[in-house]
Amino acid sequence: MSTTTKSEILHEASRMLLSKGLHGFSLQELATELNIKKASLYHHYPSKLALAIELYRFYQTSFISWTEKNKDYESEKQIILYAQEVTRWICHKQRVCPVGALSLEWHLVDPLLQVEIKKLHELQKEWLTKLFKSIQKTSKLKITLSEAVMGTMALMQGSIQLARITEKSEMVKSNLKSYLKSIKG
Repeated sequence: MSTTTKSEILHEASRMLLSKGLHGFSLQELATELNIKKASLYHHYPSKLALAIELYRFYQTSFISWTEKNKDYESEKQIILYAQEVTRWICHKQRVCPVGALSLEWHLVDPLLQVEIKKLHELQKEWLTKLFKSIQKTSKLKITLSEAVMGTMALMQGSIQLARITEKSEMVKSNLKSYLKSIKG
């Protein structure tokens, strides 16, 4: 199977995972959607767990690539750009957050997959921490660094859920801008 086909498998599996959840699709359904034999999937991914682990590693790499591509923007701009990208992905493409996708069924998630999901979450936290440290150099924060990071993550998750329900995706950027303004001294 070519690298292109493997990439197609990951992209389609991602679409299915983020729209249906891990338990919402089968490997047979994935193979049918890609117009390939189920045996072709098993050749590269011996199980759905192996595929899911590879997906979360793909998400980690994609996140790192995105941050690298946008690293020259000022810190607040990077946060806003990321919120816009995630909003586009989740609201406009009708997907769910890769970290939040399995949170409702966390107790059912294999520990090996939990490790990869937590790595993605930690990458996001580390990136935000670095950005808020940069913001602190020019503006005093009214809250701790940890509170700023976790508050930003929580605000984005909540705002995105509300944006999906209300079909007002612009609220994510607006809420985030207000929050960033409110925590600076």
